Amino acid sequence: MDNQFWPKYYKNQLIINRNPGAKVALITGWTKKEEIWKNLSDESRRKVLIVGQLYSKEGINFIIRNLFLNPNISFLIITGRDLTSSFKELKSFLNKEKKSFFHQEIPVEKIEEFADYFSGHYLVAEELKLENILKNFDISKLPEKWTENPVDFPNHLIKGKVVFPSEKAVFRIEGGKIAEVWLKVLDAILKFGCEKMSSYGERQKELIDMITVIDKDDPDNPFLPSYLYFTKEDLINYYPSLMTDIVFEGVEYTYGSRLRNYNGIDQIRGIIEELKRENYSRRAIAFTWNVAKDHRNTNSPCLDFIQAIVQDGTLYLTAYFRSNDMYRAWPQNAYGLLKIQKEIAKALGLTIGKLVIISCSAHIYERDFLEAQKIIEENKPKLNYEMDPRGNFAIEIHNEEIVVKHVDEEGVLLQEFVGKNSREIMDKINAFITDTNHAIYLGMELLKAEYAIKNKSEYYQD
Repeated sequence: MDNQFWPKYYKNQLIINRNPGAKVALITGWTKKEEIWKNLSDESRRKVLIVGQLYSKEGINFIIRNLFLNPNISFLIITGRDLTSSFKELKSFLNKEKKSFFHQEIPVEKIEEFADYFSGHYLVAEELKLENILKNFDISKLPEKWTENPVDFPNHLIKGKVVFPSEKAVFRIEGGKIAEVWLKVLDAILKFGCEKMSSYGERQKELIDMITVIDKDDPDNPFLPSYLYFTKEDLINYYPSLMTDIVFEGVEYTYGSRLRNYNGIDQIRGIIEELKRENYSRRAIAFTWNVAKDHRNTNSPCLDFIQAIVQDGTLYLTAYFRSNDMYRAWPQNAYGLLKIQKEIAKALGLTIGKLVIISCSAHIYERDFLEAQKIIEENKPKLNYEMDPRGNFAIEIHNEEIVVKHVDEEGVLLQEFVGKNSREIMDKINAFITDTNHAIYLGMELLKAEYAIKNKSEYYQD
C-alpha cells in the first residue's frame, strides 16, 4: 500500500512517524499513546514508525492487517497498562497459542506467518524503562522486511445491516445480572441502532438514552459467564479506577480521581454525609465533569454524574454517561458503579436497591459488530416471565365475565377489574404493566379467557 494511504485502519487514532529508517511499532494498551510518545527522546523516536493503543483482543486483527500492509515494521514493543487482558491475549498469540477471535477474511496461514515471525521479534517493556530500551535498541540488526510482499486482506464483513424501526430514543432494559442485561443491550443496538460515523474514523451503531436497570448482582461476587470478555481478576484490577483517587502513570484522570478528589473534595464521602444528615435529600450527587477542563476537551469523561436516593430504607443509584461503549465498557462500568453503590449503602446501613444507568449515546463500534452478533447468536437472551415491578394479575371467569385481580409481590389484592372481553380488560390494566414479556403473556391469557366464555368451556390460567 502507498505510504501516503497507510495505515489503512484507524489512521486518525495512531501516531505515525514517517522516518524512513523506523522499524518499531509501539503498542500502548490503555495508557495514552501521547503520554508514551512525549516521554521519548528524539533519538528513540527515530526508531519508532507507529504508536497505537490496544483496548481489546479484537484489535489484534487490525495490528495484523496494518502490519501486513507495511512489511518495513519488523519489531513490536508492548508497553503501558492492560485493563482488559488485551496484552495477555496478544502475548499468548505471539507465543503460538491458538485464538478464536480472528477475522475470517484473514487466512489461517497468514495469521500463522505473523505469529511465526513476531514471536521472536517482540518484547514487553515497563513504561519507565522504555526510553532506555529504545535508546540501546539496534534496529540495524532487524531484517529489511518482515514479509516479502504487502497483503491487503478483504474488508471485515459486517452483518446485520438492516436497521428496524424503533422509538428512536429511550430504551429500557432491566434484569438481575449485568451479564444477562448485556446480552439484551447488544441485541437491541444491533437490531435498532442508527448506523453512523464516530469521531474515531469508524462507523458505529447507536441508540439514544438507553436506560439499563440492575437489581440482583454483587460486585464482590459477580456473575461472569464465559461469554463476557473479562475475568474477576480484570474486574479487581479495574475497581481502583473508581474506588480510589489514584491517577495511574500515563493516564490523564480516572473516574475515581474526579469523584473522590474534585479540587480536593471527596464527593462520595459527601454523598454519604449528606444522606446521613437527611436521608430524604435530593442533593446527594457527584460530578466528574469539570467545565474549565472539559469544555471542548476531546478526552472529557464519559461518565458525567451519579446520584444516590433513599426510599424505604433502600439506596438507589443513578448514573449518567454522555457516551458509552456498550460492548467494550458498559459491563465493567456497571460493576464499578455497583461497587460504589455498595460502599455508600454499607456506610449508611441501607439495603442496596436498583442501579440505573442512563447512556445517552449507547453504541457499539464497527470493529465489534461481528463479535457482538456471535455472542448474541450463541447466548441468545431467553424470554423470561418474571414478576412485573407493578404487580401481577390473577385471571378468572365469573358469570360470563373476565375478572382480573391485581396483586402485589406478596399476593395482596390491590384492585379488581371486570370486563366482557379481552380488549375491555386490556384498556383497564395497561397502565400497570411495564414488562413486554408480561404484556405478551397477559394478552394470550385474556384471549384464552375470552375464548372460554364464547365456547362455554373451562378456563385455567397458566
